[in-house]
Amino acid sequence: MASPSTTTNTAPHPQQLRLYLHSELTTSHTTHGITHEDYIQYSTYCTRRLARLRHSKSVKKDLLHVRLYKSSLSTKTSDSTTTTTTNGGSKAKKNSYRAIELTNLPSEVLASHVNYFLEPLYCAERCWAASLALKAEMTTVIENDAANGANTNALGSDGLNPRKDWSVGKFRAQSMKRLKKAVKYATLVESLALSTKAPPSTESKDDNNDEEDGATTNMPEERMVHPPVDEHTQMEARAYASFMRGNLALEMNQWQTACTEYQMAMQLCEALGQGLAAAGGTSSGGGSGADDGVDVQQLELFDFFNSRAKNVIAPLLKYCHYELQEKGLSPTEKISFLQSSSSISDGDPLQSKLHSLKNETLQTQATSGSSMSQITFRENVIPVETKDLRMALLKIQDLKSDWEEEEEEKKKNDATNSSSDDAKFMELLSGYDDAVSLVNKELKQLAALKSGPAVNAKKFQLVNLLGYSKYQKLKLVMGRNEVLTNGIIQTSKEDDEGMTLKHLEEVAHLYDALLQDARAVASLPGGGSADDFDGDSSSAIVEDEFYLEANANVLRLRSLRCYYLARMHASPVVHKYSEAIALLDQAERLANEALEEIGACDQMEHGDALLESLEKVAAEMRGEKCRVLALSYLSKSSSTGSGKCLLQRLHDYNIPSSPKSIAHVPPKLEPMACKPSFFDVALNYVSEYPADELERAMEEHNGAETASSGILGWFRRG
Repeated sequence: MASPSTTTNTAPHPQQLRLYLHSELTTSHTTHGITHEDYIQYSTYCTRRLARLRHSKSVKKDLLHVRLYKSSLSTKTSDSTTTTTTNGGSKAKKNSYRAIELTNLPSEVLASHVNYFLEPLYCAERCWAASLALKAEMTTVIENDAANGANTNALGSDGLNPRKDWSVGKFRAQSMKRLKKAVKYATLVESLALSTKAPPSTESKDDNNDEEDGATTNMPEERMVHPPVDEHTQMEARAYASFMRGNLALEMNQWQTACTEYQMAMQLCEALGQGLAAAGGTSSGGGSGADDGVDVQQLELFDFFNSRAKNVIAPLLKYCHYELQEKGLSPTEKISFLQSSSSISDGDPLQSKLHSLKNETLQTQATSGSSMSQITFRENVIPVETKDLRMALLKIQDLKSDWEEEEEEKKKNDATNSSSDDAKFMELLSGYDDAVSLVNKELKQLAALKSGPAVNAKKFQLVNLLGYSKYQKLKLVMGRNEVLTNGIIQTSKEDDEGMTLKHLEEVAHLYDALLQDARAVASLPGGGSADDFDGDSSSAIVEDEFYLEANANVLRLRSLRCYYLARMHASPVVHKYSEAIALLDQAERLANEALEEIGACDQMEHGDALLESLEKVAAEMRGEKCRVLALSYLSKSSSTGSGKCLLQRLHDYNIPSSPKSIAHVPPKLEPMACKPSFFDVALNYVSEYPADELERAMEEHNGAETASSGILGWFRRG
């Protein structure tokens, strides 16, 4: 994409510049932290870039704020920075601040260098980045206050943060102040692009009077002043300024103004894309390699402006229209509307609005107690009395529904694991961790109290809530690992090579992790009744239906882990057959025990499916054991003989020197008659053998040979 400091030859006027402002900003965003929402890094980059732009040799007299260049045309006329001397006079400081008004510069001066436009552009970008950084810090402070119930801040309370005592209102006021300055500089870029200011006249007033008196008839035509940039750059500057004004109006809840500005920005971006497409189509009729490079550049810009109009500005405009007519909608309908905009990204104002609406909805539900007021765990109905814990459970419920929707979409599209799916899964696990930490915090507060009926009842509730939160998290992780394991097994079955050693190692590792989680589920606190609870969460485990199901699942996973470990030991690379036989015996014994335990648990979730799958694996275990026994016997014997596999020499007791295979998979090819069915069908049409006709033909043939024999036989041939 073209550099913004280049001037094209296709401009309407030879002195007009062409700047690709949005291309310049996109490059800066992607390379200096905006993609990672590091607005502080981008703000410091803008400061360094501004220093380089202002100290350029040809423009520093107009862009530097020092009184050394007070005679420049860019000096603001109302600037009167002076200091009083000891004699009562006034003297301007050489390096004191000089106010600058770039609109005082003539159009010819502005067209002489691109820094006159990039300097206010990066001033606007720096203010915009500072506004978003303050807004992000304010959001962190609000979340920390809601989680800890104390006045915390994003950078800690060690005194290093100058904003540690700021309130939410002050954060918002400073953020809005920076955003207003960004709009001011963006509007300045637009004004400079449209400027038609003529240079000041150098002729004296007397000369002008003489000319007016004596030569009015020979007055030259007035010279037309052109803008410093071409029409393309003017449209880009107007689109950028309109987008910034729309962002300010959106933050100030001025929906009508925001709609107007966003509509203007979207129309300008669409017009820029269409104009570039038309220009690319016109120039593609024929040309050199340089023209091909220009065409590629035009295509890139065309895609950029169309995607910006569709994916960035259109959702914001849609939301502003919604706010103008959303009277009477419930918070749930607002959230569903915001989620319907699939192009929302983490840095958009719509995303922050969506998060704030979700938090408000969760706080309302948690305060009213209408949702998540109680949970059921191990045949006990436990009330959730704390507002923070109810809000954490409601957040988990919301995150889980989002993750399940993502899983359903992935199954419909037959897609693999995506980054968004993994991010939502990790966010859901983080929600469970927050709930566990809240319960542990309340248990620590009750640990110092003496045991009593009321204290024990409260501890019983918290212990069951702790067990419920941990169980839900472990259940989620185990379900995901089971899906991964089944996917590896299914993929290996469809492969021609079958399950290789690498596949067996991956499956065994996953079953090892599943076994650890299953044992953690079996040791979870909770269960029993409040009357039998003695106030100690680490007391004897209650053997209820939940405990029996957890133990049955432990036996199942132990059996599967032993089975795949045995297959690893029996692989051709390892060939440790004695260890494999021992592991298969253990796996078969554990599988039988697991089948009995799962069959005894009538209320076990997915019990029938687990029984069916385990019975299939048990049958595979018996076949695998026979195969390993045969390989073990063959590996202990050695003699000379044929190299056939065991299946082809079942009645041959001459054992080969290095037996490695029981059967050839796939079977080797064997010779067979060519098209036997063809000859069977042809036999139906064959008559009796024609002996007379064959004898007559032989006699004629022999007679012809006799007639042509002899010395003169060659001359007798007709």
